Amino acid sequence: MPWSIIHLAVSFLAFGLMARLWACNRDQPSFATRELADNALYWFFNVLFYGSLVGLILKAGAWAMVADRAPAVLARIDAGYGWAARLPLVAQAALIVVAIDVIQYWLHRAFHGQALWPFHAIHHSAEQVDWTTTYRIHPGNFVIYTAGAYALVKLIGFSPAAFVIIGPFNLVMGALAHANVNWTFGPLRYVIASPVFHRWHHVRDPAVRNRNFAPTFPVLDLMFGTFHMPRGELPAGYGVDGVPTHFVGQMLYPFVAIAERLGAGRKLGAGRAAA
Repeated sequence: MPWSIIHLAVSFLAFGLMARLWACNRDQPSFATRELADNALYWFFNVLFYGSLVGLILKAGAWAMVADRAPAVLARIDAGYGWAARLPLVAQAALIVVAIDVIQYWLHRAFHGQALWPFHAIHHSAEQVDWTTTYRIHPGNFVIYTAGAYALVKLIGFSPAAFVIIGPFNLVMGALAHANVNWTFGPLRYVIASPVFHRWHHVRDPAVRNRNFAPTFPVLDLMFGTFHMPRGELPAGYGVDGVPTHFVGQMLYPFVAIAERLGAGRKLGAGRAAA
């Protein structure tokens, strides 16, 4: 927890100064947006509950598939095994980042579909996108998109040290991608996700919002036709309609939205049957 607090304080100062100097949206506060309190609650929820989810997913899968051999299988996965664990640590770390990016690209697209959108809409509900928006993730979204992706990649057998190596990279990249900064990374715009690249993904217009899915490598969006980053333009106008503006309402929103959708479906089915 102390290191988490230090990281938070440093990020607050660093990204606030960057937004003051190189703002993408100058009408937005540099340090404290009106959504800061809710985003801080998401961060706290993250620190308290999300850290053990990858292990829980692997444990549940092992017990479901091999029951009596689950402890031995889990111990081997945790220690790293096979060809992946024999690679140099730097190569392992690079492969992990690429593998997770590919998986999360497709999971991200799935979360923009009707079935999973209510969970992901919480992340998109931010109207003043900044580095703290990184933490604005509903638990249902986190379990599948983050913990699920990492659990899949851990099954490949990479060394635990390689996952430690990529930790700081992911912390910085996630926050930087959401930062209120007008950086495009110039000639590297197709190589690594810039703040402008990801901020286009947060605009209110669904035609634009359903683009730029790659967490780290925009080349995936280029390959699959979802890249959007017009030269000389900056994104503006963020958020989605219908999502509550407070933390508790946002926690409940996906379940309420899905229940309403199911209720509407039943009424429609009953109406057709009566006709």
